[in-house]
Amino acid sequence: MSQERVFYKGQKEDFLVFLDDVDNYEKYIHGVDSIPLSSFVARFDVYRTVTGNGSEGILEVASKQELNEEFGDFKSVEGDIIPRILKKGKLQNVSQNKR
Repeated sequence: MSQERVFYKGQKEDFLVFLDDVDNYEKYIHGVDSIPLSSFVARFDVYRTVTGNGSEGILEVASKQELNEEFGDFKSVEGDIIPRILKKGKLQNVSQNKR
């Protein structure tokens, strides 16, 4: 099984958003349709590794302070932060059953 996610390399820390539907994500990125985030974002949380760098390791939900330090003031994670990560990040496919 695999889990797609978008990795955002920040100035101070790196962040991740998990996806349910890569096809709708691609449409969103290329502006083909007005696709609602709820049709392809797995959870409306932004994750980071406990070390704050890279995309491998133990993940935790990023705090409002951590997001604020990277992205500046924002009104909502769903409306301001997740779209920025989706548009400026890179798609990654992560195998959950590594052999």
